[in-house]
Amino acid sequence: MNPDRTLAPAAPTTERAAHSEWTLHLVDPAPDAPVAAVRALSRGIPTRVPGSVLGTLIDAGLATDVTVNGTEEQVAWAAASTWAYRTSIPKRGDGAHVRVVFEGIDTIATVTVDGNAVLEADDMFHRWVVDLGRDDAPGAWDVEVELRPAEPVARAAEAVAPLPRADMYEIPFNQVRKMACSFGWDWGPTTMTAGLYRGVQVEREGAGRILRTLLSPTWRGGAVLGDGAVLRGSVVVEGAVDRVVVRVSAPGEEPPLLQYVASVDTASVSFELEVPGASRWDVRGRGEQPLYDVSVEAIGAHGEAIDAAARRVGFRAVALVQEPDAAGRRFEIHVNGARVWARGFNWIPADVLPERVTRERVRSLVAEAAATGATMLRVWGGGIIESDDFYDACDELGILVWQDYSFACAAYAEDEDQVARVRREVEDAVVRVGHRASLALWCGCNENLWGYEDWGWKEKLNGAGWGAHLYHDVIPGVLAALDPHRPYIPGSPFSPDPDRHPNDETQGTTHHWDTWNQLDYVHFEDKRSRFASEFGWQAPASWATLVTGIGHEPTSGADPDLQRLQKHPEGAAALDRAIADHVPHPPTDGRGWYLATQLVQARALRAAIGRFRSLHDTCSGALWWQLDDCWPAMSWSVIDAAGRRKLAWYAAAEVMAARAVITTADGDPHGLTLVNDVPEAWQVTGRLAVVDERGTILHEDRLDVTVPADGHAVVRPTVVPAGAAAIVVDAGELRAARWIVPDLALSHPEAALEIEAVEVARGRVDIAVRAESLVRDLVILAETEPGLGDACADRQLVLLLPGERATLTVRGEGVEALDPSRWACLLAAGTALRIS
Repeated sequence: MNPDRTLAPAAPTTERAAHSEWTLHLVDPAPDAPVAAVRALSRGIPTRVPGSVLGTLIDAGLATDVTVNGTEEQVAWAAASTWAYRTSIPKRGDGAHVRVVFEGIDTIATVTVDGNAVLEADDMFHRWVVDLGRDDAPGAWDVEVELRPAEPVARAAEAVAPLPRADMYEIPFNQVRKMACSFGWDWGPTTMTAGLYRGVQVEREGAGRILRTLLSPTWRGGAVLGDGAVLRGSVVVEGAVDRVVVRVSAPGEEPPLLQYVASVDTASVSFELEVPGASRWDVRGRGEQPLYDVSVEAIGAHGEAIDAAARRVGFRAVALVQEPDAAGRRFEIHVNGARVWARGFNWIPADVLPERVTRERVRSLVAEAAATGATMLRVWGGGIIESDDFYDACDELGILVWQDYSFACAAYAEDEDQVARVRREVEDAVVRVGHRASLALWCGCNENLWGYEDWGWKEKLNGAGWGAHLYHDVIPGVLAALDPHRPYIPGSPFSPDPDRHPNDETQGTTHHWDTWNQLDYVHFEDKRSRFASEFGWQAPASWATLVTGIGHEPTSGADPDLQRLQKHPEGAAALDRAIADHVPHPPTDGRGWYLATQLVQARALRAAIGRFRSLHDTCSGALWWQLDDCWPAMSWSVIDAAGRRKLAWYAAAEVMAARAVITTADGDPHGLTLVNDVPEAWQVTGRLAVVDERGTILHEDRLDVTVPADGHAVVRPTVVPAGAAAIVVDAGELRAARWIVPDLALSHPEAALEIEAVEVARGRVDIAVRAESLVRDLVILAETEPGLGDACADRQLVLLLPGERATLTVRGEGVEALDPSRWACLLAAGTALRIS
């Protein structure tokens, strides 16, 4: 081994190139396949790869789009038909060994080459490789991927060995290794897509190749800056590889920070290298996010470059702390030796068609999470191991990732074939994303440990395997060999003490769904958790997205076209219950219903995240369900499928900020909590004002508090006079109010406002609002105006006391053309819910 020898990078003899030219053919149409589509597809049509059958049909005008006023029933024939992707791969006659690499096949498929079956695929989460052999003659290989319907395969397996799942899901999604939510979920449609949803590459091997590259960057010494960056890794090669060269470089800079050369004595080279001059990666708001390019080259005996691989890494230390304490057991993510209070969201697949989730769209969604103050995204187990684009965005923006493996809300088989599949899936995931700085935690499954205990599975299984072997043995066994330095938990919710319930609030992670399903969001005040990884409250998509999704403006909450977007069996009733619990005169029109549901969701988010953040020392995380949507749903998201913000996004930006005023305090009916998730102390000056519901100040205290670094402080008024309705805290530029009178007990006086457009420019209007009485949650509903669906206010949910003035800026194409007198019709204000 010679770490000092310098070798100039060169073009490798092994080539890898995307292969995207395919045609789609209908092989065996479902009985209800449209005649026009069958006719059009008889000779095949061009299709994109990465892509899907359904996406191709939509692009060709042969199927409706369920996200734009289409229905699941209209596209069900596509999922029930058999399809073929066909292509030709040209030969060069140069003697290269050629392979086709399928990064993702969805899902049940036979691959043939020149008419001969060479691969049977049955796993959406595995990377499949087809060996074409030597390129020793002119011509081409004809390659076909025949995709068969997944549902009959799942039902056949269910007939032989039934496995329970959450009761609301009729199709046995857990019997095939396919993205669970494509079978329909309580926020998404049933599409059961098929296709080549990730890229296809043609690999032409010269004298040898790199089979596998594993990198594990870390920062040795945790919080001790002096110890520095370390790159652990291994490279597996085959063929005439003489040595391996590893370089670490700052982007765009020369020379590299590190160059390391290792002789290849066996098929594998392992290393642990200190990287001089590298800086530490840290979480957003706690440090910078420097990233470095790592190149790995396989070199032949004569110095020729045979193959190469590249990764981008950041150096940090990550740990999971689960030590016992007075409240049970801690569950804390530590980065670089310091606890990170995990503020954030759950992430679901961002479209019903994976190929439509572009790099730009992913970046926008992650940036929207970051803009609220989020520090973590949990990738939920009913979807996929997320894309490289997703991890790029999280690495760059300093957002930690909790990545579930693809098991959700069901029992799963444990037979030998399943174990082999899962081992492959875990290895594929680690090889692809295991080097990522943002990836903080692997998790075995979503809610399956809980389901086994509480959902009647034990009786149905009668001793049969249900997935525990996968989560407790198989997955961590592979991770111990390939990614031993990153934390893993078997599921969420999860308790590390096997004698405790999986959803025990004193340890591990907890999910909180009784508030939404049976109770009211005010009952979040009763919750405790060491790490709350799922909880939420529904509201519809933004107005413009709803109108596009159903083809017209909703007439009311009972509009039948709206109901097809509601996938939770009790969702409509829960929305109605929430309005009845918090709105004194429930609206009957579509716009009033829309505002009511959006506002209640925003207040529920404030209450839920606020509660867990107020437990600052004993709780270490709160991840709202959910950030994004895959279609124009009634769901728990804060960003809808079109990328538009709901009112709840603005509430999240209040309560997820690194420094925030939380409108609750543990055990104190009149307390508020100042939370400081910044590693420097926070000096707070301001006031506490006790007001009645008209905004009259009944009592006032000066606020002068030092909140310690990564700490909190509780503040409360010295007096709470009779007639008090709320306690308002002003802390610098931050304001929050704790309402101490229930919504329906307020008399709801009419809000009095003065409104004017004070500045108008192209794509922008500044709206000045002066309050003559208390304004509880002032919002501007510009998006409800025709043609202004993308209008976006810089602030929402603004609290104003009598005599106070605020300016809100609305941006969007065409907003300047709106008659200023119309702004009065776009405002909702007061302690009562109304559209002014």
